[in-house]
Amino acid sequence: MVALEAVGCDLCGADDAEPLRQLRDRMFETTSQAFQLVRCRRCGLIYLNPRPPVDELGQYYRDDYAPFARHGLAARVKSQTFRREVASLWRLLVPPKRVIDIGCATGELLQSIQVHGNDNLLGIEPSSIAAATARSRWGLEVVTGTLEAACLPDASVDTALLAHTIEHLPSPTRTLAELHRVIKPGGAVVLWLPNADSWAARVLGGWWIGYDAPRHLYDFTPGTLARLLRQNGFAVQSIDHEWIGLEWSWALRLRLRDRRPDSRLNGVLASLHPAMTALFTPVAAMAALAGHGGRIRVVAMRLN
Repeated sequence: MVALEAVGCDLCGADDAEPLRQLRDRMFETTSQAFQLVRCRRCGLIYLNPRPPVDELGQYYRDDYAPFARHGLAARVKSQTFRREVASLWRLLVPPKRVIDIGCATGELLQSIQVHGNDNLLGIEPSSIAAATARSRWGLEVVTGTLEAACLPDASVDTALLAHTIEHLPSPTRTLAELHRVIKPGGAVVLWLPNADSWAARVLGGWWIGYDAPRHLYDFTPGTLARLLRQNGFAVQSIDHEWIGLEWSWALRLRLRDRRPDSRLNGVLASLHPAMTALFTPVAAMAALAGHGGRIRVVAMRLN
Protein backbone atom coordinates (compact mmCIF):
# COMPACT_ATOMS: atom_id res chain seq x y z
CA MET A 1 0.00 0.00 0.00
CA VAL A 2 1.24 3.46 -0.91
CA ALA A 3 1.20 6.08 1.83
CA LEU A 4 -1.23 8.74 0.60
CA GLU A 5 -0.81 12.47 1.05
CA ALA A 6 -3.41 15.14 1.71
CA VAL A 7 -3.78 18.01 -0.77
CA GLY A 8 -5.78 21.22 -0.86
CA CYS A 9 -8.07 22.41 -3.64
CA ASP A 10 -6.09 23.24 -6.78
CA LEU A 11 -8.75 25.70 -7.95
CA CYS A 12 -9.41 27.92 -4.91
CA GLY A 13 -6.73 26.80 -2.46
CA ALA A 14 -9.18 25.87 0.29
CA ASP A 15 -8.80 22.85 2.54
CA ASP A 16 -12.52 22.32 3.06
CA ALA A 17 -13.80 19.30 1.13
CA GLU A 18 -16.71 16.92 1.64
CA PRO A 19 -16.40 13.19 0.83
CA LEU A 20 -18.30 11.97 -2.23
CA ARG A 21 -17.45 8.29 -2.71
CA GLN A 22 -14.76 5.65 -2.29
CA LEU A 23 -13.09 4.54 -5.51
CA ARG A 24 -10.74 1.75 -6.52
CA ASP A 25 -8.82 0.90 -9.65
CA ARG A 26 -11.47 -1.02 -11.57
CA MET A 27 -9.98 -0.50 -15.03
CA PHE A 28 -6.48 -1.91 -14.61
CA GLU A 29 -6.50 -3.31 -11.08
CA THR A 30 -2.98 -2.05 -10.34
CA THR A 31 -3.83 -1.87 -6.63
CA SER A 32 -6.52 -2.97 -4.20
CA GLN A 33 -6.13 0.30 -2.29
CA ALA A 34 -9.23 2.51 -1.91
CA PHE A 35 -9.18 6.21 -2.79
CA GLN A 36 -11.44 8.96 -1.47
CA LEU A 37 -13.12 11.28 -3.94
CA VAL A 38 -14.02 14.68 -2.45
CA ARG A 39 -15.64 17.94 -3.51
CA CYS A 40 -14.45 21.35 -2.39
CA ARG A 41 -17.18 23.10 -0.39
CA ARG A 42 -15.92 26.50 -1.55
CA CYS A 43 -15.70 26.09 -5.34
CA GLY A 44 -17.07 22.64 -6.20
CA LEU A 45 -13.87 21.13 -7.63
CA ILE A 46 -13.88 17.32 -7.42
CA TYR A 47 -10.57 15.58 -6.71
CA LEU A 48 -8.85 12.68 -4.97
CA ASN A 49 -7.83 13.45 -1.40
CA PRO A 50 -5.68 12.00 -0.02
CA ARG A 51 -3.84 10.75 -3.08
CA PRO A 52 -0.57 9.02 -4.03
CA PRO A 53 2.54 11.22 -4.01
CA VAL A 54 3.62 12.48 -7.43
CA ASP A 55 6.69 10.23 -7.51
CA GLU A 56 4.48 7.16 -6.97
CA LEU A 57 1.98 7.83 -9.77
CA GLY A 58 3.96 6.02 -12.48
CA GLN A 59 3.23 2.59 -11.01
CA TYR A 60 -0.47 2.97 -11.90
CA TYR A 61 0.29 3.28 -15.64
CA ARG A 62 1.01 -0.20 -16.93
CA ASP A 63 2.58 -0.83 -20.32
CA ASP A 64 -0.89 -1.89 -21.56
CA TYR A 65 -2.51 1.37 -20.36
CA ALA A 66 -5.00 2.04 -23.15
CA PRO A 67 -3.52 5.25 -24.65
CA PHE A 68 -0.15 3.45 -24.91
CA ALA A 69 -1.32 0.13 -26.31
CA ARG A 70 -4.40 0.39 -28.53
CA HIS A 71 -4.48 -2.10 -31.38
CA GLY A 72 -6.93 -3.67 -33.79
CA LEU A 73 -10.43 -2.19 -33.92
CA ALA A 74 -9.81 0.16 -30.98
CA ALA A 75 -6.80 1.65 -32.75
CA ARG A 76 -8.74 2.12 -35.99
CA VAL A 77 -11.66 3.78 -34.22
CA LYS A 78 -9.32 6.13 -32.34
CA SER A 79 -7.50 7.00 -35.57
CA GLN A 80 -10.80 7.86 -37.29
CA THR A 81 -11.84 9.93 -34.28
CA PHE A 82 -8.61 11.90 -34.35
CA ARG A 83 -8.98 12.56 -38.09
CA ARG A 84 -12.46 13.99 -37.53
CA GLU A 85 -11.25 16.11 -34.61
CA VAL A 86 -8.33 17.49 -36.62
CA ALA A 87 -10.62 18.38 -39.52
CA SER A 88 -13.05 20.21 -37.24
CA LEU A 89 -10.23 22.11 -35.51
CA TRP A 90 -8.11 22.78 -38.58
CA ARG A 91 -8.33 26.58 -38.26
CA LEU A 92 -6.35 26.21 -35.02
CA LEU A 93 -3.88 23.70 -36.46
CA VAL A 94 -3.21 24.92 -40.00
CA PRO A 95 0.48 25.53 -40.86
CA PRO A 96 2.62 27.37 -40.04
CA LYS A 97 1.02 27.29 -36.57
CA ARG A 98 3.19 25.73 -33.84
CA VAL A 99 1.13 22.98 -32.18
CA ILE A 100 2.07 21.09 -29.03
CA ASP A 101 0.35 18.02 -27.57
CA ILE A 102 0.76 17.65 -23.81
CA GLY A 103 0.46 14.03 -22.76
CA CYS A 104 0.75 12.91 -26.39
CA ALA A 105 1.08 9.18 -25.50
CA THR A 106 2.22 7.34 -28.65
CA GLY A 107 1.54 10.32 -30.91
CA GLU A 108 -1.58 9.38 -32.87
CA LEU A 109 -3.20 12.81 -32.54
CA LEU A 110 -0.04 14.59 -33.70
CA GLN A 111 0.32 12.10 -36.54
CA SER A 112 -3.20 12.95 -37.71
CA ILE A 113 -2.23 16.64 -37.81
CA GLN A 114 0.97 15.74 -39.66
CA VAL A 115 -1.00 13.83 -42.30
CA HIS A 116 -3.21 16.89 -42.80
CA GLY A 117 -0.13 18.93 -43.67
CA ASN A 118 1.35 20.55 -40.56
CA ASP A 119 4.82 19.37 -39.48
CA ASN A 120 5.40 22.18 -36.96
CA LEU A 121 4.59 19.87 -34.04
CA LEU A 122 5.92 18.96 -30.62
CA GLY A 123 4.78 16.23 -28.26
CA ILE A 124 5.37 16.18 -24.51
CA GLU A 125 4.91 12.81 -22.78
CA PRO A 126 5.93 11.62 -19.29
CA SER A 127 6.18 7.95 -20.29
CA SER A 128 9.56 7.21 -21.85
CA ILE A 129 8.14 4.09 -23.53
CA ALA A 130 5.20 5.94 -25.10
CA ALA A 131 7.44 8.86 -26.15
CA ALA A 132 9.92 6.50 -27.81
CA THR A 133 7.06 4.81 -29.68
CA ALA A 134 5.83 8.18 -30.97
CA ARG A 135 9.31 9.00 -32.24
CA SER A 136 10.01 5.66 -33.90
CA ARG A 137 6.53 5.04 -35.30
CA TRP A 138 5.74 8.49 -36.69
CA GLY A 139 9.04 10.36 -36.69
CA LEU A 140 7.65 13.00 -34.34
CA GLU A 141 9.58 15.40 -32.14
CA VAL A 142 8.66 14.36 -28.60
CA VAL A 143 10.10 15.54 -25.30
CA THR A 144 10.01 13.02 -22.45
CA GLY A 145 8.77 14.71 -19.30
CA THR A 146 6.35 17.51 -18.39
CA LEU A 147 5.48 20.86 -19.93
CA GLU A 148 7.10 22.66 -17.01
CA ALA A 149 10.36 20.74 -17.45
CA ALA A 150 10.41 21.34 -21.23
CA CYS A 151 11.20 25.06 -20.66
CA LEU A 152 9.67 26.28 -23.92
CA PRO A 153 10.29 29.92 -24.93
CA ASP A 154 7.74 32.60 -24.10
CA ALA A 155 4.89 33.04 -26.61
CA SER A 156 6.27 30.29 -28.87
CA VAL A 157 3.11 28.17 -29.28
CA ASP A 158 -0.05 28.83 -31.28
CA THR A 159 -2.20 25.90 -30.09
CA ALA A 160 -1.83 23.45 -27.19
CA LEU A 161 -3.71 20.16 -27.11
CA LEU A 162 -4.52 18.21 -23.95
CA ALA A 163 -6.38 15.06 -24.95
CA HIS A 164 -7.53 13.42 -21.71
CA THR A 165 -4.55 14.89 -19.91
CA ILE A 166 -5.73 17.60 -17.53
CA GLU A 167 -7.44 15.14 -15.17
CA HIS A 168 -4.08 13.35 -14.69
CA LEU A 169 -2.04 16.43 -13.78
CA PRO A 170 -0.81 16.86 -10.19
CA SER A 171 -1.59 20.58 -10.46
CA PRO A 172 -3.72 21.73 -13.41
CA THR A 173 -3.31 25.30 -12.18
CA ARG A 174 0.47 25.11 -12.47
CA THR A 175 0.31 23.61 -15.96
CA LEU A 176 -2.21 26.15 -17.22
CA ALA A 177 -0.08 28.98 -15.82
CA GLU A 178 2.86 27.61 -17.82
CA LEU A 179 0.65 27.30 -20.89
CA HIS A 180 -0.32 30.95 -20.53
CA ARG A 181 3.38 31.82 -20.63
CA VAL A 182 4.24 29.75 -23.72
CA ILE A 183 1.09 30.35 -25.82
CA LYS A 184 0.94 33.47 -27.95
CA PRO A 185 -1.75 36.08 -27.18
CA GLY A 186 -4.83 34.97 -29.08
CA GLY A 187 -3.57 31.38 -29.19
CA ALA A 188 -5.69 28.41 -28.19
CA VAL A 189 -5.82 25.49 -25.82
CA VAL A 190 -8.00 22.50 -26.70
CA LEU A 191 -8.92 20.01 -23.98
CA TRP A 192 -10.72 16.67 -24.14
CA LEU A 193 -11.82 15.33 -20.75
CA PRO A 194 -14.52 13.44 -18.81
CA ASN A 195 -17.50 15.49 -17.69
CA ALA A 196 -18.29 15.04 -13.98
CA ASP A 197 -21.66 16.73 -14.59
CA SER A 198 -22.70 14.06 -17.08
CA TRP A 199 -25.62 11.66 -16.93
CA ALA A 200 -23.08 8.84 -17.03
CA ALA A 201 -21.31 10.13 -13.91
CA ARG A 202 -24.60 10.46 -12.04
CA VAL A 203 -26.08 7.10 -13.04
CA LEU A 204 -23.00 4.88 -13.16
CA GLY A 205 -21.39 6.12 -9.93
CA GLY A 206 -18.19 4.30 -9.06
CA TRP A 207 -18.38 2.33 -12.31
CA TRP A 208 -18.02 5.48 -14.43
CA ILE A 209 -14.65 5.30 -16.21
CA GLY A 210 -14.31 9.07 -15.94
CA TYR A 211 -13.30 8.60 -12.31
CA ASP A 212 -10.51 6.09 -13.15
CA ALA A 213 -8.78 6.31 -9.77
CA PRO A 214 -5.95 6.71 -9.02
CA ARG A 215 -4.85 7.94 -12.46
CA HIS A 216 -7.49 10.67 -12.61
CA LEU A 217 -6.62 13.07 -9.83
CA TYR A 218 -9.33 15.58 -10.78
CA ASP A 219 -12.87 15.39 -12.17
CA PHE A 220 -14.06 18.59 -13.78
CA THR A 221 -17.49 19.92 -14.61
CA PRO A 222 -17.78 22.52 -17.41
CA GLY A 223 -18.19 25.13 -14.66
CA THR A 224 -15.10 24.25 -12.62
CA LEU A 225 -12.99 23.91 -15.77
CA ALA A 226 -14.16 27.29 -17.08
CA ARG A 227 -13.24 28.92 -13.76
CA LEU A 228 -9.81 27.27 -13.75
CA LEU A 229 -9.14 28.45 -17.30
CA ARG A 230 -10.32 31.98 -16.53
CA GLN A 231 -8.09 32.20 -13.46
CA ASN A 232 -5.12 31.37 -15.68
CA GLY A 233 -5.85 33.82 -18.48
CA PHE A 234 -8.00 31.77 -20.88
CA ALA A 235 -11.61 32.26 -21.99
CA VAL A 236 -13.79 29.32 -23.04
CA GLN A 237 -15.00 29.66 -26.64
CA SER A 238 -16.86 26.39 -27.11
CA ILE A 239 -17.85 23.16 -25.38
CA ASP A 240 -18.84 20.11 -27.41
CA HIS A 241 -20.31 16.94 -25.90
CA GLU A 242 -19.30 13.49 -27.15
CA TRP A 243 -22.21 11.22 -28.07
CA ILE A 244 -20.56 7.75 -28.21
CA GLY A 245 -21.79 5.21 -25.61
CA LEU A 246 -18.30 4.29 -24.42
CA GLU A 247 -18.74 4.99 -20.71
CA TRP A 248 -21.97 3.01 -20.52
CA SER A 249 -20.50 -0.07 -22.20
CA TRP A 250 -17.38 0.08 -20.02
CA ALA A 251 -19.50 0.33 -16.86
CA LEU A 252 -21.42 -2.82 -17.80
CA ARG A 253 -18.22 -4.61 -18.70
CA LEU A 254 -16.46 -3.68 -15.45
CA ARG A 255 -19.44 -4.54 -13.31
CA LEU A 256 -19.79 -7.99 -14.87
CA ARG A 257 -16.05 -8.54 -14.57
CA ASP A 258 -16.13 -7.55 -10.92
CA ARG A 259 -18.92 -10.01 -10.18
CA ARG A 260 -17.21 -12.83 -12.08
CA PRO A 261 -13.42 -12.27 -12.22
CA ASP A 262 -12.91 -14.85 -14.95
CA SER A 263 -10.37 -14.27 -17.72
CA ARG A 264 -12.57 -16.12 -20.22
CA LEU A 265 -15.52 -13.88 -19.41
CA ASN A 266 -13.29 -10.82 -19.78
CA GLY A 267 -12.29 -12.01 -23.24
CA VAL A 268 -15.92 -12.44 -24.25
CA LEU A 269 -16.81 -8.99 -22.92
CA ALA A 270 -13.88 -7.46 -24.80
CA SER A 271 -15.09 -9.02 -28.06
CA LEU A 272 -18.61 -7.69 -27.42
CA HIS A 273 -17.41 -4.22 -26.43
CA PRO A 274 -17.99 -2.53 -29.83
CA ALA A 275 -21.53 -3.92 -29.98
CA MET A 276 -22.26 -2.81 -26.41
CA THR A 277 -20.93 0.66 -27.19
CA ALA A 278 -23.22 0.89 -30.21
CA LEU A 279 -26.16 -0.30 -28.09
CA PHE A 280 -25.65 2.48 -25.54
CA THR A 281 -24.87 5.23 -28.06
CA PRO A 282 -28.52 6.47 -28.24
CA VAL A 283 -28.39 7.06 -24.46
CA ALA A 284 -25.09 8.92 -24.79
CA ALA A 285 -26.47 10.94 -27.70
CA MET A 286 -29.49 12.05 -25.64
CA ALA A 287 -27.15 13.07 -22.83
CA ALA A 288 -25.02 15.06 -25.26
CA LEU A 289 -28.06 16.85 -26.69
CA ALA A 290 -29.11 17.73 -23.14
CA GLY A 291 -25.66 19.20 -22.42
CA HIS A 292 -24.61 16.36 -20.12
CA GLY A 293 -22.39 14.17 -22.31
CA GLY A 294 -19.89 11.89 -20.59
CA ARG A 295 -16.89 13.44 -22.35
CA ILE A 296 -16.40 16.95 -23.64
CA ARG A 297 -14.10 18.96 -25.87
CA VAL A 298 -13.35 22.48 -24.69
CA VAL A 299 -11.70 25.20 -26.78
CA ALA A 300 -10.35 28.22 -24.91
CA MET A 301 -8.41 31.24 -26.15
CA ARG A 302 -5.52 32.96 -24.41
CA LEU A 303 -6.45 36.47 -23.40
CA ASN A 304 -4.05 39.30 -24.17
